[in-house]
Amino acid sequence: MNVTGWSRGLEVTGGGQGIVSHAGLVLLRALADRTGLTAGLSKALASQRLLVHDRGRVLADLACAIADGAEVISDFRVMADQQELFGLVASVPTCWRVLSEIAGGGSRPLARITAAVNAARRGAWAQIVARHGGLPGVAVADRVLEGVTCIRLDATVTPAHSDKELAEPNYKGFGHHPLLAYCDNTGEPLAGMLRRGGAGSNTVADHLEVLEAAVTALPPLFRRRLMVTCDGAGASHGLIERLDSLAARPGHQLIYSVGWDLGERERAAITQAPEDAWQIAIGPHGEVRERRAEDACAARGCGHRKCWIEEAHVTELTGLLRAGRAGDQLAGWPASMRVFARRERPHPGAQLTLFEAEDGWRYSLWVTNLPERTPGWRGQPAYIDAAHRVHARVEDCVRTGKDTGIGKLPSHLFALNQAWLAAALTAATLLAWLRLLALDGNLAKAEPKTLRYRILHTAARLTRSGRRRHLKIAATWPWAPAIVTAWNQITALAQAP
Repeated sequence: MNVTGWSRGLEVTGGGQGIVSHAGLVLLRALADRTGLTAGLSKALASQRLLVHDRGRVLADLACAIADGAEVISDFRVMADQQELFGLVASVPTCWRVLSEIAGGGSRPLARITAAVNAARRGAWAQIVARHGGLPGVAVADRVLEGVTCIRLDATVTPAHSDKELAEPNYKGFGHHPLLAYCDNTGEPLAGMLRRGGAGSNTVADHLEVLEAAVTALPPLFRRRLMVTCDGAGASHGLIERLDSLAARPGHQLIYSVGWDLGERERAAITQAPEDAWQIAIGPHGEVRERRAEDACAARGCGHRKCWIEEAHVTELTGLLRAGRAGDQLAGWPASMRVFARRERPHPGAQLTLFEAEDGWRYSLWVTNLPERTPGWRGQPAYIDAAHRVHARVEDCVRTGKDTGIGKLPSHLFALNQAWLAAALTAATLLAWLRLLALDGNLAKAEPKTLRYRILHTAARLTRSGRRRHLKIAATWPWAPAIVTAWNQITALAQAP
């Protein structure tokens, strides 16, 4: 076999003209302009000085570059070096200067940037509703919860490989500990707070601030029916009280689902729960969580207890904790709060507590204010459990967010890294809008890495004729039709004021 035959007669030169790499970036840049994001950022960062580069344009371009995969500010050159396509783009030093100006202004520039993104979100979501007939629902196992806007709170650790301001040792190494809020319906970030590395996982003030920012980020039409989830690390008395007060507002509905600690009172309640109170849980696709034992009999429809290994169950502990022999053990907590427990067979190598090791089950608890008389599938314990477990979807958002700027902070200065985080969250927002407003099929569900390979990093030839520029994607590129369709979809959007 001639392994080098493919390169015979191939010459590589650097004299090409009219060639554009990362041509798919035109989609994100046009989307930022059409939704009014660029204009809003320009207004938010307006200066009385005479500037060559509009600060809002620079920040919007930086967000596009981060969405395209930029990990450091010098990667901004991907756009700056292709002025034939993108026009006058700021240099890398100017980009640094813009971030420094934002950092030097304290919290005010960041607040104005957030307001600009939120204003653009109102227009973008209106276009999403027009295209899809409504905001995407919240998937719960094999069902979809329609008409509810879901906010998911989660903290993460971003490692620092050099000495950065406020980077500190934490339970996962060394770095910072940001707190983020995502919209489960669209997959976009709603709010974020960059915190010191030693910040607590359940700091009440931080969670309340991010929760408030996330609710404010939603267009007013989508604040009436909310679902808020948080894992056990973020659970606190203050957070649940705040969620309960938001749920009590007239004309509003808020259902929360928050992780709960397995303490002494909960262990006692679990031991008192009768066996027939445990209901079989369901899996991610609505399937019953049970399987046949290896030594089961031949009759697959049998009812022999030993022939079936029921992998997961769920039960409610509220009655045992509220009205058990020990009295009301939830005094001081909201009366509407209900406590649920899930037990499942542990995976090989799982670490069990001494209590769990006694019976071989692994337990997880959570609380919710879902009314006891909720009708239909939503009120069934198995689906209440499934609705809490899908909180894990936010971990995918955080993971892809770390691949879109959040995971690598460029500066030693904490304030400048805060400005970078604002640009990174804007980048993730643009990618979410791109999927919902311009893409179809598998691309509408693709993660940033896939979008970069198939769409954003596409090469093209730029030609001119009749005073017009033509960006020509190779006909052999499998996703060329999708890029063309996306461009037509974006340019057909109504220009935001």
